[in-house]
Parts: sequence; C-alpha cells; structure tokens
Amino acid sequence: MEPTADDAVVAYLRAHAPGLPAVRFDGRAAAARARRATHRRRRLRATAFGAAGASVAYLMLAVAGPIPLPGGGTVSLPGGGTLRAVVAGLVPGAPPQPSQWPRDVERLDTTVRPVVEELRVWYWHRDGDCRILEYAHGTFYDGPPQCEPGVIPFDAQARADFDRVESAVKRSGMPIERIRTSAGVIYVQVPDSSWQYNYEYAYLYATDTPPQTRYPEERWTHVTGRWWFHRTHDD
Repeated sequence: MEPTADDAVVAYLRAHAPGLPAVRFDGRAAAARARRATHRRRRLRATAFGAAGASVAYLMLAVAGPIPLPGGGTVSLPGGGTLRAVVAGLVPGAPPQPSQWPRDVERLDTTVRPVVEELRVWYWHRDGDCRILEYAHGTFYDGPPQCEPGVIPFDAQARADFDRVESAVKRSGMPIERIRTSAGVIYVQVPDSSWQYNYEYAYLYATDTPPQTRYPEERWTHVTGRWWFHRTHDD
C-alpha cells in the first residue's frame, strides 16, 4: 500500500517538524499580558459603573424637582421638567405636573368648589368603607367603628350631603383623596405615592395670599385666579 498524505503529516510531526522555527513559551510574558488584560477590564467596569451611578443620581435629582440652596433659592437640573412629566405619565401615584394644573383647577372650579362652599364643608374623606363628613350640619362618620370612633353616625341629611360631594368629585374626573377647609382656604388633596410630601390644589376663597409656609421645602405655586398648587410635608 502506498503512503498517503495523512501518513506524511504524521511522519513529519514525529520528526519534530523540521524546517519550522522553534517556539519557546515565555511564562513571564504571558502572565504580564494576562495582568494587563485584567487591569483593562477592571478600568472598563469602573468607568461603566461610574457613568451608570452618575446617570442614576442625575435622574433622581432631576425628577425630585428644584433643589434648595443654602441661604435660600433653588436650582433645577437641565431637563428636569421634561423628565418629571415623563415619570408622571408612567409611574402610578405621581403628583400632577404643572402642565395639567390649569385643566385640573378648571374642573374643580366648576364641579367640586361650588358644592363645598354651599354646604360649608370643613372635611370630607372616603377611604374604602370609611366615610367622614365634617360641615355646618355637624360631624359624622359612616362605616366600621375603627373609621372614626366617637363621631356621630350619618343621619339622612349627612348621608345625602356626603353623596352630593362625592358626586361632584366623580364629575370632576379627578382622583381626590380628601377635601378640607382651613383659614379661608379650600384644600383638595390628590393621592400620590410620595413618602415625603402631600400635594393639593388650594382655593383661596377668603384670603388674597397663601398662608405662611411652615417647612423649608413647602411650596405654593399660583395656577390661575384664586387657585394655587400646594406641596407640603407628609405628616
């Protein structure tokens, strides 16, 4: 049998491949290259983590809103308003953004405010089975005893008046958590997921200027007419 090409290759390798340059393994050089590659990967990871951390910090500060400065005043990060508007549209329970304030107060002014003023409502709140109404006719609750122990249960008039306010809230089409009146101002609180602040629309029916702020980050922002937007600390 004549030798094949495979047989020639095997014989060549067995003869230690004569004619090819000898290759020496340099362990130190290989280790140095491995260390340099490891350092490059670490630098790349550190750079990526740093960039990601800076981006997250920027987004958190931009979404949080104006940042108070020592000595008074605030500063807003570029693009913060746009980011807050995007978040408000995506995150359940985000507070209403300035772009929707005029539309909201217009609805409140034509539905909720007239009923609250007519009935002289001091406090209105519904939370599941708990219904509370404090107004000129008296202070009443409806629901399990744990809702508001010690308060008089609804009579027929209180139930009808509570339903009138609730009907006005539904007509407004807005999610309203509670309504309260204090020092010439009607406050309409909207629900939100913030642990730090409460947000409410405020109608100044018996005063020309908002009450004095009590906390450093409390904010009053004029919307239109007697309507303001109020951010206060969540207690």
